[in-house]
Amino acid sequence: MVETSGLAPDGASRLSALADECGALLEGESGMDDVQQLLSARGIGPMDAIIVTRALLGAGEGSLREAKEIVFSASSRAVERQIHDELVHDLLHGVDEIGDTPDESREPGAADMG
Repeated sequence: MVETSGLAPDGASRLSALADECGALLEGESGMDDVQQLLSARGIGPMDAIIVTRALLGAGEGSLREAKEIVFSASSRAVERQIHDELVHDLLHGVDEIGDTPDESREPGAADMG
């Protein structure tokens, strides 16, 4: 079952239907790679694919991380994986730059309370 908190009703319904369809695929001879190929071919974005994949995994502890790994490791998600990797790299670079910038809001010589 798809975790629907925070989703619009039509989105939750669509993702639940996808999870049901993909679950039927998994029960047959298809594997998770086939599920990811189907989701990608239908234009399902990575975030929604992660939600569907997590539902297929059982939505237990650690399933969100596992679902993300499955989605981004699928060969059908090469472009999304590259974009994700670049985004994470840029975010980490930005955080590093912020950490290297002196806090101008503090008065010179003020004791660091942190």
